[in-house]
Amino acid sequence: MAVKEYDLVIVGAGTAGLIAAARIAEKGVHPVTGDRLRIALVEAGPHLLTGERRAGYGHPNRRKMIPQIVWEEFEMIDGFAWQYGPKIVGGSSAWWGSRCVFPVDRDYENWRSDMGVDWTRENMNEAREDVVGMYHFEAPPDESLSKGDLSFRRVARASGYDAKNMPTARKNCIYCGFIGSGHGCKYDAKGTSLWYLPIAESHGVELIDRAEVERVIIEKRGAGGMVKGVYYEKDGERHEARAKWVIVSCGNWGSPVLLARSGYGPRAELGQRLIVENDNVGKHLDGDTSYRIRLFFDEPIKEAGRGTSGSVYFMDKDPQYPDGTGALKIWSTDLAKVTYPDQAALSEFAPVFGKAHMDFMRDAITRLGTIAVSVNRPPTHIKGKVNLQTGSHTYPGDPYIDKRMQEGREIAYELARKMGGNRISERFPATFRGRGGGHSSGTCRAGSDRRRSVINSHFESHEVEGLFVVDASSLPRACVYSGFYAAFMGAYGARRIVDSHFSRGA
Repeated sequence: MAVKEYDLVIVGAGTAGLIAAARIAEKGVHPVTGDRLRIALVEAGPHLLTGERRAGYGHPNRRKMIPQIVWEEFEMIDGFAWQYGPKIVGGSSAWWGSRCVFPVDRDYENWRSDMGVDWTRENMNEAREDVVGMYHFEAPPDESLSKGDLSFRRVARASGYDAKNMPTARKNCIYCGFIGSGHGCKYDAKGTSLWYLPIAESHGVELIDRAEVERVIIEKRGAGGMVKGVYYEKDGERHEARAKWVIVSCGNWGSPVLLARSGYGPRAELGQRLIVENDNVGKHLDGDTSYRIRLFFDEPIKEAGRGTSGSVYFMDKDPQYPDGTGALKIWSTDLAKVTYPDQAALSEFAPVFGKAHMDFMRDAITRLGTIAVSVNRPPTHIKGKVNLQTGSHTYPGDPYIDKRMQEGREIAYELARKMGGNRISERFPATFRGRGGGHSSGTCRAGSDRRRSVINSHFESHEVEGLFVVDASSLPRACVYSGFYAAFMGAYGARRIVDSHFSRGA
């Protein structure tokens, strides 16, 4: 078995892991010697989006290889698996829709009051601005919005809602209409964590891709433990990366699974494999519940060469909850970009066959759309969990979620009618049991009380010395969209870890 020594090993080169690696390598030093840190960044998937990154121009080889990345097609890539998330350098940020709704004062207060972390706006602002600047978040200009977007915004505002253009992560974007959830960008215009990779590499980070981490090496010490490194497999050979510090950054599904595989987690589930106990690993799964209402218009509402995945959104708050619980997000998710023909053909509005189907398909790509409804801040008592063997999740239903979703449905239906929707789907579930956990967080959540959390405010494991968890699983409570928050955790976690451990004399 090959053995190599490092100061720090980061497991996962996804959204948060790349950012953490870049900023720790850039800002941190060995606490004793003051030397540059020896950092290994280990990723299970391949590094496909290689080469110089030129925002708005792209790279010829990448344009030939992946003119449009569709996440269903990732499974055909050697070394990729969807089970715990996209196993690819860049992680979910390589295919996400680049939408974002930033935290508000209530979010920071919820994290503090719910879990006792000192994650205030003031403490976190530098990390927030880091991500906003690197990803280049901006609201799309009105000129890029489709007729459907503008109509949705107009009727929403006329109905008393504060409808806004949704911030998206773009650099030199021409708003061609072919970027969105599930798609890459052949022009490198989409903001991703890959923009941090050159920073990491220029400061000596060693990227090891196509390397599956078997487990974090944890040595038992009293009631707790101490990190010794990781075991991983690459090219059919087993390796040991020895290190005093390990950051797990495998996402909301993957991080608790790896911790459990390493002997850290609930006694009831690990049994004899248990090394260090923490009953919260894999629990407290938080996330949104959403549904899309499908529409068909007599007139085109979008056109080729125009559109944005950002679209237009507004929040509908439940007045009985001042902390934002039950907030609905309603947005023009698919009123912006041209519908792909395969999706149009499978639409519930499409005739089954024959000339009628052909006639429908001629116009459907510009006349089909959806309005999405989601509960983005579920009540704190509704939590799911991750299966620590498979990475799958369960999420309980709740009458309150059903009630709020039905209220959102009525708002969306009214807006669709005012927009002139000729046909509106009647499909809408009466209950939403098991539908939660979208844009998820919380499975290794931060908190001051180790009886209710996995890590502290500085992203350190409560029980295992030298172990950190930095990704969306760290977030104590769900917010709107997890892509930005995973990046936010990467940037903030890096700063906190440098302050605590990688400054001279720390």
